Amino acid sequence: MKEEQVREVTENVIQTLLKKNADYGGASFDLGLNGNMVHLWDKIKRYRTMVENKNKGIEPNFESIEDTLKDILGYSIIGLLILNDENLPK
Repeated sequence: MKEEQVREVTENVIQTLLKKNADYGGASFDLGLNGNMVHLWDKIKRYRTMVENKNKGIEPNFESIEDTLKDILGYSIIGLLILNDENLPK
């Protein structure tokens, strides 16, 4: 693993996350950490199913494993932002 590779992947995730946030209007933040946990849980379950299917030679109908992993990173970033916001003095 090289720093350049990590930066390329994370920059791509950042750009996708910002675009999706613009499309969804920040809806991922509305339900706090509990909502974020549900989003992550759904994506992780999807990732598991996709990997199991790939091992059986079954291709996904819609989003790819790569897309799913990027979404997991995106939701993790959103979770950190929610957590940081909750920890700010009110």
